[in-house]
Formats: sequence, C-alpha cells, structure tokens
Amino acid sequence: MDDRPPSAVPHRFALALASATLVLIGLGGLVTSTHSGLTVPDWPLSYGRLMPRLIGGILFEHGHRLAASAVGLLTIATALAFRREPRAWLRRTAWAALALVILQGVFGGLTVLLKLPKPVSIVHATLAQTFFCLTVALAVWTSPLWKREPAADADGTDIPLPHIALLLVGSLYLQLVLGATVRHTGHALSFHLVNAGGILLCIGWTFHRLSLSHAREKDLWTVAVALAGVFAAQCLLGLMTLLSFLGPGWPAHPASSVGWATAHVVLGALLLGLSVALGLLSWRRFPGAFDGDRLKDYVTLTKPGITLMAALTALAGYLLAARGAVSFVRLGHTALGTLLVSAGACALNMLMERDRDALMARTDRRPLPARRVSPGEALFVGGLLLIGGVAYLAFFVNGLTALLATVTAAVYLTAYTPLKKVSTMNTLVGAVAGALPPVFGWSAAAGRLDVGAAVLFAILFFWQFPHFFALAWLYKDDYSRAGFAMLPVRQPDGRGTSLHAMLGALALLVASLVPAFLSGGGLYGTLAALLGAGLVTLGVLFHRERTAPRARRLFLASVFYLPVLLTALVWSGL
Repeated sequence: MDDRPPSAVPHRFALALASATLVLIGLGGLVTSTHSGLTVPDWPLSYGRLMPRLIGGILFEHGHRLAASAVGLLTIATALAFRREPRAWLRRTAWAALALVILQGVFGGLTVLLKLPKPVSIVHATLAQTFFCLTVALAVWTSPLWKREPAADADGTDIPLPHIALLLVGSLYLQLVLGATVRHTGHALSFHLVNAGGILLCIGWTFHRLSLSHAREKDLWTVAVALAGVFAAQCLLGLMTLLSFLGPGWPAHPASSVGWATAHVVLGALLLGLSVALGLLSWRRFPGAFDGDRLKDYVTLTKPGITLMAALTALAGYLLAARGAVSFVRLGHTALGTLLVSAGACALNMLMERDRDALMARTDRRPLPARRVSPGEALFVGGLLLIGGVAYLAFFVNGLTALLATVTAAVYLTAYTPLKKVSTMNTLVGAVAGALPPVFGWSAAAGRLDVGAAVLFAILFFWQFPHFFALAWLYKDDYSRAGFAMLPVRQPDGRGTSLHAMLGALALLVASLVPAFLSGGGLYGTLAALLGAGLVTLGVLFHRERTAPRARRLFLASVFYLPVLLTALVWSGL
C-alpha cells in the first residue's frame, strides 16, 4: 500500500492558473476601460503579425491576447498535472477548464472577426469569470484545507452557512454581469448599485452565522475576513470610478479613471473567487446542507403544482395579449419570473401554516411539520425566490408586471393566509390572488391592462370556486382538525359549499363566453359552452347529493377544464 501523501503539484498549478487568470481579467478590464476593444481588426494574428507595433490601443489589445495565450498554455499544463490525480471528478474538472478556455479564446476571436455586438462582449467577460471560478475551485479542492474531516453536525437547525455562501456567490456573479453591462453599454448602473447593497447584507449575514455556529472554524473566518476587506476596498474603488467619470472637471478618460476602473474589475473577480472558496469550504464542513433529500424538500416547499399552474396561466395571458407577435425571449423571462414569484410565495405560505399543517393528514409529512427543514431555511428559500422573482420581472420584463406580481404575493400572504384561520371569506380573497397570474402575463406582452386582461381575470377567478369548494368538501375533516375557517367546516351540512361551487361554475360559463361574444369566435364559443355546461352539470349534481364521489368528479373536471379552455382560447387567438 502506498502511504505517500498526495502530490502538491496539482495544487501549485491550480494556484498559478487562478493567479494568472486574475491578471488576465485585469488586462481585459484595462482593454475595456481604455476603449481598446477591436483596435486590432484581425485574429489570431495582429495586423498579420505575431508582434505588431505596440502603440495606442494595440498595446492593450495585443497584450491581452498574449496574456490569454499564456493562460491557455498554463491551463494545458494544469490539466496534464492532474492526470495522476486519484479523484476522477477532479481530473474531469481540469479538462473541463481546458475546454472552457478554448471556448473563450474562440469566442473572443469570433467577436473580432465578425464585429459582434456589445452583448457578446458581456458574455465574453462572463465566461472569463466562470473560468476563474473553476480555477479557484481546483485550488481549493487540492488544498490541505479540503482534506479536513467534515463536521459531525450538518448545521440543520437554522439557515446553513453553505446556503448563505451560495447566495453570496450568486449575488457576486450577478454583480459582475451587471458590471460588464455597465462597462460595455452604460446601462444597468442602478441595478448594479442595488445589488451591491444586497451583497453587503449577505456578508453581514455570513459573519452572523459564523459567530453563532462556527466560531472555531479558523479557515472559514480567514476567508470571510478577507472577503469583507476586499469588498470594502471594492466599494471605495467603485466610488472613485464613478467620481472620475461623472465628476465635474474630469477629462473624458484620464489615466486615473482607467486605473480605478481596472482595479475595480480585478477586485470584483477576487471577491467572486473568495466567495467560491468560502462556499466550497463551508460545504466541505457541512456536506448535509445540499444532500438530495434536502433539495427535494426545498422543491416541495414551493408547491410545484400551484407554481406550475401560475406559470401556465401567465403564459396564456402573454400569448393572448401578444396576438401572434410573440417574443419568445420575453415569454421565457415572463415564465421564469412567474415561477420564481409563485414558488417563493408558496414556500412562505408553508412557513406561516406549518403548525396547522402538522394537524392535517394530507400535509403532516410536508418538510416543515415533519422537521426535515427548519423555519429559517424556509424563510431563506421563500424570501430569496420571491424577491428574486420580482426583481427578475422588473429587470427583464417591465415594472407593471413586477408590480402585479408583488400584489399577487401580498394578497396571498398577508390577506388569504391569515384569513384562513378566522373567516370563510378567505376563499374569495384567495381567488383574487389565484386569478392575477394571467393578468401580469398579459401586462408582460402588452405593457398595459385592458378588457382582455379583465376577462382572463374573471375566468380564473370564477374557476376557483367549483375547483376549491369541491376540494374543501373532500378534506373538510382535515380542515376542521387544523382549525381553518373553511365553509364546509363552518356549515357542516354542505349546502353553502355546494351552492357556491354550483354558482361559481355558472358564473365561469358566462365569463368564458365573453371572448366569443367580443370577437365572434364560433368554434371557441361552442367548446367553451360545452365545457362550461359540463362543469355546471357536475356542480348541480354535487349540490343535490353532497357526497365525496360527487365532489371528486367536480374537482377532477375542473382540473381538466382549465388547461383545455385556455388552450382553445390561445389557439383561436381571440
């Protein structure tokens, strides 16, 4: 048996590669700050030569290329240094880094040859940061710190440090993307500054978590302190950069402005690298924070069925408002933003109702009542998804859609959820929240609200009465044990429940026919009438005979009804 310690060569190569990549990023920032991009019109040669005259912008552009070539060669050497690494996943990561640096080089060359637009330059800068993260990860994984044994406790009593570190990595990565956008286009400065405030909160949260549970983890403290110090210097450099470009009396691009801006880029990359190191080391100490079962529980927190329905109805609203002129990029942004907002609101709803969920047979195995997820984790996941979703819609869609999404979440969490404990009016309020997603889907496409949005709202609003009251009747005993003020709990004979379900189905029939009357859609009108009449019939039968089979048929019919009706409505283009 070979008891020799593992070779330190891969670690040294990884450190050298990470350092060289940081220098390369700084040179890239210098090219951007001096507006030297595309100064050299050809590639891979410069003006047809290996070494042109290094004057003006050619000095910065060609110097960047030489440094990139050196990093490429060092990446090859690093991949070869890992060839005897016993951990196969580390060998594959080293080769993945080589593939990424080749891709980055080709991408940069195509940008020069094809004179690609500025968004491509932003992607080029983002790929460089991604490559740097990979080199930092290789250095951490081969360091002596990684060889320490994980802690016995997975830190599951509150929000685990690896989660906070992951949020910090994501926030810093977003910050660098926004920074590249500001440098190349002059836009998104306000988002860049707001996100900086979020990063400050994450750093403070990191220190709070370290002081509570990891006071003896010196390596984590060292990385965190270094990160905080670099962030402070980064903020100062950002301020100096702004003053140098915006302050009165400064020339357009003085040497000092270039220096501040370039140093700002370098420290931004260093911040990202330190956050990656903190995330990996904290995960190494507490590996249970990201196990498969915990991730499944996080998905369960978001109520995937409700979240998916919200996204689908929002997409229906978008497609109807677009009327054939569909921007699929904007459509994708709307879908993702809706998913994030709905998932966050559902997670926070589960947090607020965890005690009552523990009393119901159909919910007592949910992550919170079963104590597989802590309240702090649920707050973290829900708040992050909700705030991130609203910000995403504001940035990539429009302010009206973000506002409507905020209103939807607010109604769901601050009105519907508390009312479930005290008043049967909760169903009415919950129907409002459930009917709003197609409305902000409409606003995402049209940028305004009009009659079409109101019709969609009415259809979704009335649909929820036969759907929910049938479900409430099936689970009336559960709701009673939990103390929820549902209509079948307050009126055990069920007359009010079945009557509301029947009247809701009738109102839904009328609302679903409005598009046909407004636009003359005969085929859609016929299908809507047939679907609505079927739902009304099942509602009448449920009202006459308030049994579980009748309620179940009405519930299943409502589940079938909505996607079919919305598909027909979108297909007809009314």
